[in-house]
Amino acid sequence: MFFILSLFFFLFFTNMPLMSFFQKEWYQEYNHPLPDGKVYTYGIVLGGYSDWDSNWKRPEFGENADRLIDGIQLYKEGRVKKLVLASDGSIIDCSNVTGLSGNPEGMIHFLNNMGVPSEDVILETKANSTMENAVLTLNLIGDSLKLQPSLLITSAIHMRRSIMAFNKVGIFSDTYITDTIIDRGDPATFIPSPAAIVQWQALLHEWVGYIYYKVMK
Repeated sequence: MFFILSLFFFLFFTNMPLMSFFQKEWYQEYNHPLPDGKVYTYGIVLGGYSDWDSNWKRPEFGENADRLIDGIQLYKEGRVKKLVLASDGSIIDCSNVTGLSGNPEGMIHFLNNMGVPSEDVILETKANSTMENAVLTLNLIGDSLKLQPSLLITSAIHMRRSIMAFNKVGIFSDTYITDTIIDRGDPATFIPSPAAIVQWQALLHEWVGYIYYKVMK
């Protein structure tokens, strides 16, 4: 019996088509284009896309880099007036849970080089969690964040938990998802994939965090 259960869980959690199905179902309601012509005062980019390389004096980007890239693109297209970077490893100004520190001034310099002027950048540099992102971003900007149109920008898998956190503090933003699953037309395969296990870990993290935010006051 134990062997059968072990085999079942192994095949379940290493099956990539099944993993993709659950991920898409998790973010499907946010998978839509922005309203035509709507302009947002604030484009809130959630962190988790980079760390600061103190040796090379530059941000080093990871797999969630689309969060910032799309934020910059939306700014340059005129869809958002100000970019709000809600704490990321490259800008956090105190030691975070990984023991790394960021460089807010270095990130501003990077954004300047990308064509985003300093006056249109707001950095929240203290948070270590998504809920702290919401609380501290509101504290930083004030009630204008509740009154002016805002756009929450983050990875597709992260959006459901993120929007709940921001709603809890009274920020009701529109949503813009990045890092969506691309359908390349590949045939479904049941060959076990180690990558599926990694993605399951990320999805389970979102599920647990969502339930925690749901029940917390």
